Amino acid sequence: MTLKMKKKFLIITTVPISLGFFKGQIQVLKKKFDIELVSSPEDRLIEICNEENVIGHAIPMKREISIFYDIKSLFQLIHLFKKIKPAVIHGSTPKAGLLSMFAGWLVKAPHRIYYIHGLRYQGNKGFKRRLLISMEKMSCYFATDIIAVSFGVKEIIKKEKITKKSIEIIGNGSVNGIDLTFFSASKSEVPDLKELYKLNSTNFVYGFVGRLVKDKGLYELVQSFLKIYTKTPETRLLLVGNFEEGDTLDMNIKEEIITNPAIINVGFQKDVRPFFKMMTVFVFPTYREGFGVSLMEAAAMGVPSISSNIIGCNEIIKNGYNGILIPPRSIKSLTKTMRMVLKDKDKINEMSYVCRDYVGKKYEQNKLWEKTLNTYSKILES
Repeated sequence: MTLKMKKKFLIITTVPISLGFFKGQIQVLKKKFDIELVSSPEDRLIEICNEENVIGHAIPMKREISIFYDIKSLFQLIHLFKKIKPAVIHGSTPKAGLLSMFAGWLVKAPHRIYYIHGLRYQGNKGFKRRLLISMEKMSCYFATDIIAVSFGVKEIIKKEKITKKSIEIIGNGSVNGIDLTFFSASKSEVPDLKELYKLNSTNFVYGFVGRLVKDKGLYELVQSFLKIYTKTPETRLLLVGNFEEGDTLDMNIKEEIITNPAIINVGFQKDVRPFFKMMTVFVFPTYREGFGVSLMEAAAMGVPSISSNIIGCNEIIKNGYNGILIPPRSIKSLTKTMRMVLKDKDKINEMSYVCRDYVGKKYEQNKLWEKTLNTYSKILES
């Protein structure tokens, strides 16, 4: 009797932090596939390979466009694919998606899945926007199968004619769903850090989790908070995330974040749960999003949100029910809404009561994992 060999399945991202999207899901996929990971050579790649007990391959890839390095990365991917002969190449994130789809096409890999997490070109103009659109079109062209992270992303791809190929959504969208057992404010392992950060019952805490960059709406968030803080000094702004080198966030805003005692900047945190637990309301004024994972996490922790009314966010937030949707890039709208929730504690309580159950029904993790496994199994059968 011979054992049936599992098909080789490569998950590829530009940088290893993005492999966190597949945490836990990898174990489910291992039921049917031989999973290996490919990303840039960083400690996080080694860590997640050890956590998931899979083989990893370190191939340097630049997030920004860099012709010399991109060609070098492409040849390294081609060499790897020829060596291990994967049945499935699963490319995520823009650069890794393009390079892996092209390399897979060149070596005639049978199944090339391009997973679209978001549309990077939406935050750009002129030549760079046209170039990024062309890259998306090429990634789709070289893919055999395309999956979008949300219905909104799928709609934009079709509307802007990125591809004529069919685009699949797994379940209700999101890459990895939400672990309601882990993201729970009632978990005893989640510490209460309010005393550490000198917060008390009189403080109304606006919170944000994500990269501290212009495209996440940090300029509008800080400006709106300052307008509120001058009249209501017991308010606080809690920021969880790091600045990004090369970003165009206004230097005065950076300085305000660093020096203002009412703005608590805790930097990047592996475990964001204690910080969600400190928030009264989560504020997410992002300009573009494929899928607002932090909105889903906040809701699971019982924290309602103020969010930009854009794709990737308005599928998670039902306006007036588990959060409030506002136009992006509008300091006026954001300030007005932040003031409104400050005064209307009953509304906050109403939204807090329903938000966890709402995201749980749509994005519960184990259900999504099984649907994901079934989707990839069907792709191989085809």
